[in-house]
Amino acid sequence: MLDAIKIPGLYEFVRKYISSDWQGLSTFSILVVIAFLSASYLLPKELERKKLQPEHADWLLILGVFGTLVGAKIFFIFEIWDQIFVETPGFDGKYLYPLTHKNGFPGRPGLWSSLFSGSGLVFYGGFLFGILFITLYMIRYKLDVKAYLDAAVPSMALGYAIGRLGCFVSGDGCYGFSTDAHIPLLVWTYGPETAHPSGVPVWNTPVIEAGVSFLFFLYFQKWARFQNFRKFGLGAQYLILHGLARLGVEFLRVNKAVIPFIDPPELVNIPAKDGNPAFLSGYYWHGFSQSQYVSIAIILVGLYFFVKWKLWEKEPAAPIEAKA
Repeated sequence: MLDAIKIPGLYEFVRKYISSDWQGLSTFSILVVIAFLSASYLLPKELERKKLQPEHADWLLILGVFGTLVGAKIFFIFEIWDQIFVETPGFDGKYLYPLTHKNGFPGRPGLWSSLFSGSGLVFYGGFLFGILFITLYMIRYKLDVKAYLDAAVPSMALGYAIGRLGCFVSGDGCYGFSTDAHIPLLVWTYGPETAHPSGVPVWNTPVIEAGVSFLFFLYFQKWARFQNFRKFGLGAQYLILHGLARLGVEFLRVNKAVIPFIDPPELVNIPAKDGNPAFLSGYYWHGFSQSQYVSIAIILVGLYFFVKWKLWEKEPAAPIEAKA
């Protein structure tokens, strides 16, 4: 895996004059930029094709990215809430202790240091806040929220696929637990240069999600957007499909249960590097994670609108021309 790229000349310049700790251009950041550029190419074209206002595309993208980063960080804090404040997970540690103590235990990260660190992003926090920010913008400028969200669906699907590849190439630890399966690329062994090395074959959940999301992009980009579904037809489908995809992949991913259904693994928090082999080898799904509960909620929201507004039906008007 390649966490950072050391560009000759730039690397030496930054290390000498700006920061001696700089490790190079983050591969995750590079792929996030590629995702943003891809969306900035697709979205204006789709807005124009649907006879909407493409001049709003830049602000929609900027607010979407900003909301994604803010929401992803906030949800990350809730995901590791018990690790911030206490050594032992549990109801008292997760909910009662933070209400009566400003800082975490000695040696544990505090709330503010976790919030403003450079790591830790949770997909659904970013997803929800990104949609919230752009929806507020559309309401402010009295745009057709349903139509604009439909137009953004292919861009969101592609952007997420590329972003998940960023998680993979950077080896940031967002992967599954160990498996004996031998499936090229879908099972991966993370080496010593990654965030949480182990040498243990694990489910390559970032690539699995990226592949599924890219298939969703092809579905929306090549077929669904030309079918003249009722407004928000694509948006509701996107909520359902992505909710199902995330719900499924979480059964393979290292992520603690909110309320365990069965006895949890001996180790539930990611340990120091030398403890990773035992941690990943002994890990298993033991209850719905925070992401799975949010997935279920998003699926239900998508289904609610899909049924309430009969979004499987087509508009009576002629189909939108299939160009661009």
